[in-house]
Amino acid sequence: MKITKFFALLACASFAFVACENGEEPEPGPSNTSGDLTLTADKTAIELGESVTFTVMQKDEETGAEVDVTKEVTFYDAELNKLSNPFTPTTSGAINVTATKGKYTSNTVTVMVMAQMPELPTDPQPENLAFNHRAVLIDHTGVNCGYCPNATDNLIALSKTEWHEHYNEVTCHAGSFATGDPANSAAANALNQFQGPKGFPTIMINFYNTTADYGYNSIINALENVVREGGADVGISLAVAGDNTTIYCAAQVKAAQSKEYKVVAWLLESGIYSPNQSGATKDYHKIYNYALRNISGEYSRNNVAGESIGVLEAGQTHDCAFSLPIVSTKWNWEKMGVLVIVSAKDANNRWEVVNSAYCALGEGGVAASKAYEYVE
Repeated sequence: MKITKFFALLACASFAFVACENGEEPEPGPSNTSGDLTLTADKTAIELGESVTFTVMQKDEETGAEVDVTKEVTFYDAELNKLSNPFTPTTSGAINVTATKGKYTSNTVTVMVMAQMPELPTDPQPENLAFNHRAVLIDHTGVNCGYCPNATDNLIALSKTEWHEHYNEVTCHAGSFATGDPANSAAANALNQFQGPKGFPTIMINFYNTTADYGYNSIINALENVVREGGADVGISLAVAGDNTTIYCAAQVKAAQSKEYKVVAWLLESGIYSPNQSGATKDYHKIYNYALRNISGEYSRNNVAGESIGVLEAGQTHDCAFSLPIVSTKWNWEKMGVLVIVSAKDANNRWEVVNSAYCALGEGGVAASKAYEYVE
Protein backbone atom coordinates (compact mmCIF):
# COMPACT_ATOMS: atom_id res chain seq x y z
CA MET A 1 0.00 0.00 0.00
CA LYS A 2 1.22 3.48 -0.71
CA ILE A 3 2.48 5.38 2.32
CA THR A 4 0.86 8.65 3.29
CA LYS A 5 3.15 11.40 4.49
CA PHE A 6 3.27 12.99 7.93
CA PHE A 7 1.96 16.53 8.16
CA ALA A 8 2.07 17.12 11.90
CA LEU A 9 4.95 17.34 14.31
CA LEU A 10 4.50 15.51 17.57
CA ALA A 11 3.67 17.61 20.60
CA CYS A 12 4.18 16.31 24.13
CA ALA A 13 1.42 15.68 26.63
CA SER A 14 1.31 13.62 29.80
CA PHE A 15 -1.60 11.69 31.20
CA ALA A 16 -1.76 9.74 34.46
CA PHE A 17 -4.15 7.10 35.67
CA VAL A 18 -5.37 7.38 39.29
CA ALA A 19 -7.39 4.65 41.02
CA CYS A 20 -10.34 4.97 43.38
CA GLU A 21 -11.41 2.62 46.10
CA ASN A 22 -14.75 2.59 47.95
CA GLY A 23 -15.98 5.38 45.70
CA GLU A 24 -13.62 7.93 47.22
CA GLU A 25 -11.15 10.05 45.30
CA PRO A 26 -7.53 9.31 46.32
CA GLU A 27 -5.03 11.96 47.27
CA PRO A 28 -3.03 13.15 44.25
CA GLY A 29 0.47 11.87 43.65
CA PRO A 30 0.62 8.37 45.20
CA SER A 31 4.21 7.51 45.98
CA ASN A 32 4.18 3.70 46.04
CA THR A 33 5.62 2.31 42.82
CA SER A 34 5.83 -1.34 43.83
CA GLY A 35 5.27 -2.64 40.32
CA ASP A 36 2.36 -4.83 41.49
CA LEU A 37 0.17 -3.10 38.87
CA THR A 38 0.90 -3.75 35.21
CA LEU A 39 -0.58 -1.36 32.65
CA THR A 40 -0.83 -2.28 28.97
CA ALA A 41 -2.49 -0.70 25.93
CA ASP A 42 -4.09 -2.48 23.00
CA LYS A 43 -2.26 0.00 20.72
CA THR A 44 0.66 2.32 21.37
CA ALA A 45 0.47 4.08 18.00
CA ILE A 46 -2.81 5.60 16.81
CA GLU A 47 -4.07 8.28 14.46
CA LEU A 48 -5.91 11.26 15.84
CA GLY A 49 -9.56 10.28 16.28
CA GLU A 50 -8.84 6.64 17.08
CA SER A 51 -9.28 5.16 20.55
CA VAL A 52 -6.93 3.24 22.78
CA THR A 53 -8.06 0.73 25.41
CA PHE A 54 -6.03 0.13 28.55
CA THR A 55 -5.85 -2.93 30.77
CA VAL A 56 -4.54 -3.01 34.34
CA MET A 57 -3.45 -6.27 35.97
CA GLN A 58 -2.56 -6.75 39.64
CA LYS A 59 -0.74 -9.63 41.29
CA ASP A 60 -2.81 -11.43 43.95
CA GLU A 61 -0.78 -11.36 47.17
CA GLU A 62 -1.92 -14.86 48.19
CA THR A 63 -1.87 -16.82 44.94
CA GLY A 64 0.55 -14.75 42.89
CA ALA A 65 -1.90 -14.88 39.97
CA GLU A 66 -2.46 -11.83 37.75
CA VAL A 67 -5.97 -10.40 38.18
CA ASP A 68 -7.66 -7.91 35.87
CA VAL A 69 -8.47 -4.82 37.97
CA THR A 70 -9.18 -2.43 35.11
CA LYS A 71 -12.75 -1.78 36.26
CA GLU A 72 -11.55 -0.88 39.74
CA VAL A 73 -9.51 2.12 38.67
CA THR A 74 -10.36 5.68 37.76
CA PHE A 75 -8.37 7.39 35.04
CA TYR A 76 -6.94 10.90 35.14
CA ASP A 77 -4.65 12.99 33.01
CA ALA A 78 -1.61 14.87 34.35
CA GLU A 79 -3.89 17.62 35.65
CA LEU A 80 -6.08 14.99 37.38
CA ASN A 81 -8.93 15.48 34.90
CA LYS A 82 -10.91 12.25 34.70
CA LEU A 83 -10.47 10.18 31.50
CA SER A 84 -12.58 7.44 29.99
CA ASN A 85 -11.47 3.94 28.99
CA PRO A 86 -11.41 3.47 26.02
CA PHE A 87 -9.77 6.87 25.65
CA THR A 88 -9.93 8.99 22.48
CA PRO A 89 -7.26 11.72 22.43
CA THR A 90 -8.22 15.08 20.93
CA THR A 91 -4.67 16.30 20.28
CA SER A 92 -1.60 14.71 18.72
CA GLY A 93 1.49 13.97 20.75
CA ALA A 94 3.22 11.47 23.00
CA ILE A 95 0.94 10.40 25.85
CA ASN A 96 2.69 8.92 28.88
CA VAL A 97 0.22 6.85 30.85
CA THR A 98 0.38 5.35 34.33
CA ALA A 99 -2.21 3.61 36.49
CA THR A 100 -2.76 3.66 40.25
CA LYS A 101 -5.00 1.69 42.57
CA GLY A 102 -4.93 2.86 46.14
CA LYS A 103 -1.26 2.91 47.15
CA TYR A 104 -0.03 1.10 44.04
CA THR A 105 1.36 2.72 40.90
CA SER A 106 1.98 0.94 37.61
CA ASN A 107 4.59 1.15 34.92
CA THR A 108 4.37 3.92 32.31
CA VAL A 109 3.04 3.26 28.81
CA THR A 110 3.65 5.75 25.99
CA VAL A 111 1.06 6.11 23.25
CA MET A 112 2.01 8.03 20.12
CA VAL A 113 -0.92 9.98 18.65
CA MET A 114 -0.33 11.26 15.13
CA ALA A 115 -2.34 13.48 12.86
CA GLN A 116 -1.55 11.07 10.04
CA MET A 117 0.57 7.96 10.46
CA PRO A 118 2.86 6.50 7.76
CA GLU A 119 0.85 3.65 6.32
CA LEU A 120 2.26 0.18 6.86
CA PRO A 121 2.25 -2.24 3.91
CA THR A 122 -0.48 -4.85 3.83
CA ASP A 123 0.55 -8.16 5.37
CA PRO A 124 0.43 -10.62 2.44
CA GLN A 125 0.32 -13.67 4.75
CA PRO A 126 -1.51 -12.81 8.00
CA GLU A 127 -1.41 -16.43 9.25
CA ASN A 128 2.29 -16.95 8.50
CA LEU A 129 4.59 -16.86 11.56
CA ALA A 130 7.82 -18.06 9.88
CA PHE A 131 9.93 -14.90 9.73
CA ASN A 132 13.36 -14.40 8.22
CA HIS A 133 15.91 -13.84 10.97
CA ARG A 134 18.15 -10.78 10.77
CA ALA A 135 20.81 -10.19 13.41
CA VAL A 136 22.22 -6.72 14.12
CA LEU A 137 25.85 -6.48 13.00
CA ILE A 138 27.57 -3.54 14.73
CA ASP A 139 30.91 -2.28 13.43
CA HIS A 140 32.74 -0.29 16.12
CA THR A 141 34.96 2.02 14.15
CA GLY A 142 36.43 5.52 13.96
CA VAL A 143 38.05 8.03 11.64
CA ASN A 144 41.42 7.68 13.40
CA CYS A 145 41.48 3.86 13.23
CA GLY A 146 44.06 2.78 10.64
CA TYR A 147 42.85 -0.84 10.56
CA CYS A 148 39.15 0.02 10.17
CA PRO A 149 39.23 0.21 6.33
CA ASN A 150 40.18 -3.50 6.39
CA ALA A 151 36.95 -4.22 8.25
CA THR A 152 35.07 -2.18 5.65
CA ASP A 153 36.51 -4.38 2.89
CA ASN A 154 35.37 -7.52 4.70
CA LEU A 155 31.87 -6.16 5.30
CA ILE A 156 31.50 -5.19 1.64
CA ALA A 157 32.59 -8.71 0.64
CA LEU A 158 30.09 -10.18 3.12
CA SER A 159 27.29 -8.03 1.69
CA LYS A 160 27.72 -9.81 -1.65
CA THR A 161 26.98 -13.23 -0.14
CA GLU A 162 23.79 -14.99 0.99
CA TRP A 163 24.57 -13.87 4.54
CA HIS A 164 23.44 -10.37 3.62
CA GLU A 165 19.84 -11.59 3.97
CA HIS A 166 20.44 -12.41 7.64
CA TYR A 167 21.73 -9.23 9.22
CA ASN A 168 21.31 -5.46 9.28
CA GLU A 169 24.47 -3.39 9.57
CA VAL A 170 25.18 -0.51 11.95
CA THR A 171 28.41 1.45 12.19
CA CYS A 172 29.14 2.92 15.60
CA HIS A 173 31.61 5.79 15.35
CA ALA A 174 32.61 6.43 18.95
CA GLY A 175 35.37 5.87 21.47
CA SER A 176 39.05 6.72 21.47
CA PHE A 177 39.44 6.56 17.68
CA ALA A 178 36.45 8.78 16.85
CA THR A 179 37.83 12.21 17.78
CA GLY A 180 36.77 14.58 15.00
CA ASP A 181 34.72 11.82 13.36
CA PRO A 182 31.82 13.30 11.32
CA ALA A 183 29.75 10.16 12.00
CA ASN A 184 30.03 10.40 15.78
CA SER A 185 26.87 11.10 17.82
CA ALA A 186 25.56 10.93 21.37
CA ALA A 187 23.69 7.76 20.44
CA ALA A 188 26.88 6.17 19.14
CA ASN A 189 28.66 7.11 22.36
CA ALA A 190 25.90 5.41 24.38
CA LEU A 191 26.12 2.22 22.31
CA ASN A 192 29.91 2.20 22.53
CA GLN A 193 29.78 2.53 26.32
CA PHE A 194 27.13 -0.18 26.54
CA GLN A 195 29.02 -2.75 24.48
CA GLY A 196 32.54 -1.73 25.50
CA PRO A 197 34.57 -3.01 22.52
CA LYS A 198 38.13 -3.94 23.50
CA GLY A 199 39.71 -2.57 20.35
CA PHE A 200 39.08 -1.04 16.94
CA PRO A 201 37.76 -2.26 14.68
CA THR A 202 35.51 -4.73 16.50
CA ILE A 203 32.44 -6.41 15.01
CA MET A 204 29.71 -7.27 17.51
CA ILE A 205 26.62 -9.30 16.65
CA ASN A 206 23.46 -8.22 18.52
CA PHE A 207 23.76 -6.70 21.99
CA TYR A 208 25.57 -9.45 23.88
CA ASN A 209 25.79 -12.86 22.27
CA THR A 210 28.72 -12.85 19.88
CA THR A 211 31.84 -10.78 19.38
CA ALA A 212 34.16 -11.19 16.41
CA ASP A 213 37.36 -9.59 15.29
CA TYR A 214 37.08 -7.95 11.87
CA GLY A 215 38.27 -10.98 9.90
CA TYR A 216 35.93 -12.21 7.18
CA ASN A 217 35.67 -15.79 8.48
CA SER A 218 35.33 -14.60 12.08
CA ILE A 219 32.30 -12.50 11.14
CA ILE A 220 30.69 -15.45 9.37
CA ASN A 221 31.35 -17.73 12.35
CA ALA A 222 29.76 -15.16 14.64
CA LEU A 223 26.66 -14.96 12.45
CA GLU A 224 26.42 -18.75 12.30
CA ASN A 225 26.23 -18.83 16.11
CA VAL A 226 23.25 -16.47 16.14
CA VAL A 227 21.11 -16.67 13.00
CA ARG A 228 18.29 -19.20 13.17
CA GLU A 229 17.45 -20.81 9.85
CA GLY A 230 14.05 -21.90 11.15
CA GLY A 231 12.92 -18.32 11.60
CA ALA A 232 12.85 -15.53 14.18
CA ASP A 233 10.68 -15.11 17.27
CA VAL A 234 8.97 -12.09 15.70
CA GLY A 235 8.45 -10.38 12.38
CA ILE A 236 8.68 -6.63 11.81
CA SER A 237 6.91 -4.41 9.29
CA LEU A 238 7.69 -0.69 9.14
CA ALA A 239 7.20 2.57 7.29
CA VAL A 240 9.27 5.77 7.45
CA ALA A 241 8.69 9.40 6.53
CA GLY A 242 10.07 12.75 7.61
CA ASP A 243 11.78 16.02 6.86
CA ASN A 244 14.88 17.94 7.90
CA THR A 245 13.72 18.18 11.53
CA THR A 246 12.38 14.70 12.34
CA ILE A 247 12.22 11.18 10.93
CA TYR A 248 9.04 9.31 11.82
CA CYS A 249 8.56 5.56 11.86
CA ALA A 250 5.48 3.38 12.25
CA ALA A 251 6.11 -0.30 12.91
CA GLN A 252 4.19 -3.47 13.61
CA VAL A 253 5.59 -6.45 15.48
CA LYS A 254 4.03 -9.90 14.96
CA ALA A 255 5.00 -12.63 17.39
CA ALA A 256 5.82 -16.22 16.47
CA GLN A 257 6.73 -17.07 20.08
CA SER A 258 4.84 -16.00 23.21
CA LYS A 259 7.24 -13.76 25.15
CA GLU A 260 7.70 -10.30 26.59
CA TYR A 261 9.42 -8.05 24.06
CA LYS A 262 11.19 -4.72 23.91
CA VAL A 263 11.23 -2.53 20.80
CA VAL A 264 13.56 0.30 19.83
CA ALA A 265 14.19 2.37 16.68
CA TRP A 266 17.69 3.46 15.66
CA LEU A 267 18.17 6.30 13.19
CA LEU A 268 20.97 5.56 10.70
CA GLU A 269 22.65 7.82 8.15
CA SER A 270 24.58 6.73 5.06
CA GLY A 271 26.84 8.54 2.60
CA ILE A 272 28.84 10.46 5.24
CA TYR A 273 32.11 11.59 3.68
CA SER A 274 35.36 11.98 5.61
CA PRO A 275 38.58 12.79 3.75
CA ASN A 276 40.64 12.12 6.88
CA GLN A 277 39.98 8.40 7.37
CA SER A 278 43.17 6.85 8.67
CA GLY A 279 44.45 3.90 6.63
CA ALA A 280 42.18 4.64 3.66
CA THR A 281 43.49 3.25 0.37
CA LYS A 282 40.25 3.39 -1.63
CA ASP A 283 37.68 6.14 -2.10
CA TYR A 284 34.91 4.09 -0.48
CA HIS A 285 36.96 3.84 2.74
CA LYS A 286 36.13 7.52 3.22
CA ILE A 287 32.36 7.04 2.97
CA TYR A 288 30.48 5.88 6.09
CA ASN A 289 27.18 4.04 5.79
CA TYR A 290 24.55 3.05 8.39
CA ALA A 291 26.09 5.32 11.03
CA LEU A 292 24.08 5.47 14.26
CA ARG A 293 22.64 8.96 14.75
CA ASN A 294 19.77 8.67 17.23
CA ILE A 295 17.84 6.18 19.37
CA SER A 296 14.14 6.39 20.17
CA GLY A 297 12.95 7.26 23.66
CA GLU A 298 14.98 8.15 26.72
CA TYR A 299 18.11 6.22 25.90
CA SER A 300 21.36 5.71 27.75
CA ARG A 301 24.14 3.13 27.81
CA ASN A 302 21.76 0.89 29.77
CA ASN A 303 18.70 1.38 27.58
CA VAL A 304 19.75 0.82 23.97
CA ALA A 305 17.10 -1.94 23.69
CA GLY A 306 14.22 0.50 24.14
CA GLU A 307 10.94 -0.04 25.98
CA SER A 308 8.89 -3.11 26.82
CA ILE A 309 5.69 -3.68 24.85
CA GLY A 310 4.58 -6.45 27.21
CA VAL A 311 3.87 -10.08 26.45
CA LEU A 312 2.74 -10.94 22.92
CA GLU A 313 1.08 -14.28 22.31
CA ALA A 314 1.91 -16.22 19.14
CA GLY A 315 0.11 -14.58 16.23
CA GLN A 316 -0.54 -11.35 18.13
CA THR A 317 0.55 -8.00 16.65
CA HIS A 318 1.57 -4.75 18.32
CA ASP A 319 1.73 -1.32 16.67
CA CYS A 320 4.54 1.10 17.55
CA ALA A 321 5.49 4.61 16.48
CA PHE A 322 8.75 6.50 16.85
CA SER A 323 9.87 10.10 16.49
CA LEU A 324 13.60 10.53 15.81
CA PRO A 325 14.82 14.16 15.80
CA ILE A 326 17.53 15.46 13.48
CA VAL A 327 19.67 17.20 16.10
CA SER A 328 22.47 18.53 13.86
CA THR A 329 22.39 20.64 10.71
CA LYS A 330 25.36 18.55 9.49
CA TRP A 331 23.21 15.42 9.24
CA ASN A 332 21.69 14.64 5.84
CA TRP A 333 18.11 13.54 6.52
CA GLU A 334 17.58 12.47 2.90
CA LYS A 335 20.21 9.72 3.36
CA MET A 336 18.64 8.27 6.50
CA GLY A 337 16.75 5.15 7.39
CA VAL A 338 15.33 3.50 10.50
CA LEU A 339 16.37 0.18 12.02
CA VAL A 340 13.70 -1.34 14.27
CA ILE A 341 15.07 -3.88 16.76
CA VAL A 342 13.02 -6.30 18.84
CA SER A 343 14.59 -8.03 21.83
CA ALA A 344 13.59 -10.60 24.45
CA LYS A 345 15.31 -12.00 27.54
CA ASP A 346 17.99 -14.59 26.86
CA ALA A 347 19.18 -17.46 29.08
CA ASN A 348 21.17 -14.96 31.15
CA ASN A 349 18.09 -12.76 31.72
CA ARG A 350 19.46 -10.04 29.40
CA TRP A 351 17.48 -8.26 26.70
CA GLU A 352 18.99 -9.66 23.52
CA VAL A 353 18.08 -9.06 19.88
CA VAL A 354 15.59 -11.55 18.40
CA ASN A 355 15.03 -9.80 15.07
CA SER A 356 15.51 -6.52 13.22
CA ALA A 357 14.23 -4.74 10.13
CA TYR A 358 15.59 -1.73 8.24
CA CYS A 359 13.88 0.72 5.91
CA ALA A 360 15.60 3.68 4.26
CA LEU A 361 13.81 6.78 3.06
CA GLY A 362 13.29 6.83 -0.67
CA GLU A 363 15.44 8.91 -3.00
CA GLY A 364 15.22 12.56 -2.03
CA GLY A 365 13.64 11.69 1.30
CA VAL A 366 10.46 10.17 -0.14
CA ALA A 367 8.48 8.04 2.31
CA ALA A 368 9.06 4.29 2.09
CA SER A 369 8.03 1.02 3.73
CA LYS A 370 9.18 -2.56 4.28
CA ALA A 371 6.82 -5.53 4.61
CA TYR A 372 7.26 -8.58 6.80
CA GLU A 373 10.06 -10.85 5.62
CA TYR A 374 8.90 -14.46 5.60
CA VAL A 375 11.05 -17.54 5.33
CA GLU A 376 10.98 -18.62 1.70
